[in-house]
Amino acid sequence: MAFPLVGRAAELARLEATVAAVEGGGSRTLLLAGEGGVGKTRLARAVAESAARRGFAIAEGRAYSVESGVPYAVFADALAPTLRRLDAAVLNVLTRGASAELAHIFPGLLAEPRADRAAAGESAAEAKARLYWTFVQMVGRLASRQPLLLVLDNLQWADAASLELLHFVARQAHHPGIGGRLLVLGIYNDAEGAVPALLRDAEHSLVSLGAAQVECVAPLSADQTLELVQRAFDTPADVVRGFAAMLHDWTRGNPFFVEETIKSLVESGRLQQRDGRWTGWSVESIALPRTLRDAVLARVERVGSEARALLDLAAVLGARMRYATLRAVRDAPDDVVLGALDELRRVGLLVETDDAEHDGYDFSHPLVRDAVYGALGRARAQRLHAQVADALERFHGAQAPAHADELAFHFSRGGAGALTRKALYYLAESGRRALERHADRAAATYLESALELLEAGTVAPGEDALRPAVLEGLARARQRLGDHEAAEALWRRVRQEARERGDRHTVAVVERRLGLMHAAGGRHDRAIERFDAGHADAVEAGDEALATRIRLARATSLQAIGRRDDARRDVLAALDAAIALGDEPLLARVHRAMLLLHLWTGPIADARTHGERAVALAAESGERLVEWSAHWAMAILGGLTGDATSTAHHVRESERLADAIRSPVLRLWTDEVAIEYMAGIGEWTAALARAEQAIPAARALGQRTLLARLLVWTGLIHRGLGDVERTREHIEEAWRLAGGDESWERPLDVHAVVPAHTGMSGYLMLLGENARAVEIGERGLAIADRTGDVAWAIYRLLPFVIENSLYLEDFERAGRHNERLRRESERLGHALGLAWADATDALLTYLTGNARDAVPLLRAAAGALEAVPFVFDAARLRRLIGRAMVDAGDTEGAERELRRAHEVFVRLGAQREIRATREQLRALGARPPAASGAAGAGALSGREAEIARLVALRKSNKEIGAALDISPRTVSTHLSNIFVKLGVGSRGELTDLVRGGGLGGQRDT
Repeated sequence: MAFPLVGRAAELARLEATVAAVEGGGSRTLLLAGEGGVGKTRLARAVAESAARRGFAIAEGRAYSVESGVPYAVFADALAPTLRRLDAAVLNVLTRGASAELAHIFPGLLAEPRADRAAAGESAAEAKARLYWTFVQMVGRLASRQPLLLVLDNLQWADAASLELLHFVARQAHHPGIGGRLLVLGIYNDAEGAVPALLRDAEHSLVSLGAAQVECVAPLSADQTLELVQRAFDTPADVVRGFAAMLHDWTRGNPFFVEETIKSLVESGRLQQRDGRWTGWSVESIALPRTLRDAVLARVERVGSEARALLDLAAVLGARMRYATLRAVRDAPDDVVLGALDELRRVGLLVETDDAEHDGYDFSHPLVRDAVYGALGRARAQRLHAQVADALERFHGAQAPAHADELAFHFSRGGAGALTRKALYYLAESGRRALERHADRAAATYLESALELLEAGTVAPGEDALRPAVLEGLARARQRLGDHEAAEALWRRVRQEARERGDRHTVAVVERRLGLMHAAGGRHDRAIERFDAGHADAVEAGDEALATRIRLARATSLQAIGRRDDARRDVLAALDAAIALGDEPLLARVHRAMLLLHLWTGPIADARTHGERAVALAAESGERLVEWSAHWAMAILGGLTGDATSTAHHVRESERLADAIRSPVLRLWTDEVAIEYMAGIGEWTAALARAEQAIPAARALGQRTLLARLLVWTGLIHRGLGDVERTREHIEEAWRLAGGDESWERPLDVHAVVPAHTGMSGYLMLLGENARAVEIGERGLAIADRTGDVAWAIYRLLPFVIENSLYLEDFERAGRHNERLRRESERLGHALGLAWADATDALLTYLTGNARDAVPLLRAAAGALEAVPFVFDAARLRRLIGRAMVDAGDTEGAERELRRAHEVFVRLGAQREIRATREQLRALGARPPAASGAAGAGALSGREAEIARLVALRKSNKEIGAALDISPRTVSTHLSNIFVKLGVGSRGELTDLVRGGGLGGQRDT
């Protein structure tokens, strides 16, 4: 596959400026330096293509390590093809009759020189000088006929004679007597082995004389790596951001390594195209491609034995090694270790780290370490791990448990016997510590390894006391990661073994965990069974706090299936118990449960009060998970009641806590609220980019309720865009997940099934099946009524039923449902519901024949929706205002409203609404505005323009988030949207655009 040239704009501009200067007259020498694979040759090729377009002749030569003893080999390789094309007469003119002299440089191409010159007493130095002058004059005359670019690659392998000749040409080519337009472009690798002294001396000499310039080519930055991946696969930045970051860490931005790794992933099928889109970006590890392994090992084979021995130990140790650690594992004198380190640094296999916390060494690339480690072989690697494990345990002494992960790694790979027992201890300790800091994936890895040791029979009877803690810890890690099938199997094993020990407390803990897992999957009837059993065991064990936590969990599931009174009783009992126990973390959980209880049923003021109390108590007691869930519920409360400011604040806090906890499940639940919030405020592109990542993750993590809602919100955005097929795909999948076709007499998850009915009603309205849409909508209302979840009825569902009734001209039904909408909205303080109720009253006024009175009512309703904001619905209402104003005789006012609506629809990309609005404008005799929206910066929202300007000020995502009071992740989502709208591919391009006045107005400086 082809890869774009990225991150080289500045270097390419300087090189092309040099080409232009040479074209104008004179000669120049440039040296390109950088590590192997960094893109020097690719950059030189781009310069050569540019020079060829200007009319330059191109001569390219390459030095080879196996030919380093052949004199002038790189010059012969470059110019022999050109000389072969010239007839003898032309060559004789170019060399002024001295072509035979050049046989020293081009043996086999030209006749050997006569021997009588040397016999006449000419010294070797004089002969060399004459040869060099002949050569430079010939090249100068070639360049006089046509500008010449002479590319000399791999100069680190060039023979001494070639380097001497290069120095001579660079010094003399600009001499007035030589003439011609010559650009010499020398390329060398400054990281693969020591640069030959003669090359380094030649470079220093030419630079000091002003006869040459050096251009150092650096690896790609993280942003440039992202740009390369994004452009190579034509995929939005947000979709590939995580993959690109991992790829950059793996390759350190070396373009050759980046491209070879991508090719390997494509060839293996880990990255593949489906339905025109590339997938597979969630890869968590990258195997070393054969091409890279061979390239690295070729370098390794050239180091000495002491350096190789230390490099092998470094590969076993891993990345970032302190000198003290290297000394601890390498039994050799200081001068030997230091000498080996100097050699490894010289050849670019190890580098000194600048990190103050890691004063030591690191591999130049992670793949260097992988290649060296892979070459060890199993037996040698095992022996070295055992050596390292023993040395590090002695080195750390009493602090060894604090280094449990490091020691577990080496002991578990070091062999059997005593090493296995130590591996088990350190693996269990590593897992425990990882769970404490919410590093759940690492915890699962450690604890699975520990369990494998326990069950492999390598630990003697009586030495498996760690087994209960390992099993329980692994079950917790798997549950946090959303791997519910594996977690449930583990919890059942923990429960069985606890019952055999007579441990009722652990049994109660397991029943609670199983219940929570069932609830997360929307299986609330099964969850309640587990909570009931767990509560009985907790009471029997005398653990009132645990019994109270189980009651709170049960209350949430009881509410989800409509048993609101039972849920309330559990929560109130838990409140009394928490107060009696004086347990603040438990009290925080109670207030969170009260928030969730009132969130869907009201009163809203009570929900808000309990939410604020839950947030405060959780923050004070350090219960970050409870604090996250309280902010998450408060964000939903803001969304359901149309309080955009509150929603935005609590989404930011939820994102912050989810990132701090490092839980993929919590991130997903936060994504769901953020997507629906962005849909409401009109940030559809950003919402869809986020949904594209969240939906597959929710499937993978088994989050059934969450997945159903994500599908509905995403489907409704596609509905607004007018994409019938994508709407159908999303809504039908949500419908199946929620059990939409099943009898609603059985226990259902109202938080999935009512949104699914909402989505299906909206989809049927898109198809024009209004009667069926009313039927599905009213069925969803009945489910919400049975469970008492009034907020779900108000949020979109009642408005959909009303709108479909209006399409059917069933004004009585529409009015009846609107009376309910207003009544419930007033009771809950639901701003969005009230705005929709006002809109319905206005529409009923208009549709029953009173256009003049309807206009101010419609305008007021549209303003209320914009204030929430719910921009798409507000714009649709303004399109209806235009229609009403035409009926009322105000065509000028109608045109203004329609243009205002058209601007919103274009920004959103709502194609059906754009077409309908343009038809209305044409019917008025007005010329519709551009259907593609404002070009460039005009397409940005106010928030996007702010972010673009802050990027131009070199602010990081974190700094921008702090300045605008949004999360860095939200900044990233907006940036993806900005790049698409402005047609830029990187922060650098965006900065150039803004500073050049590309956002309109004055230039930013």
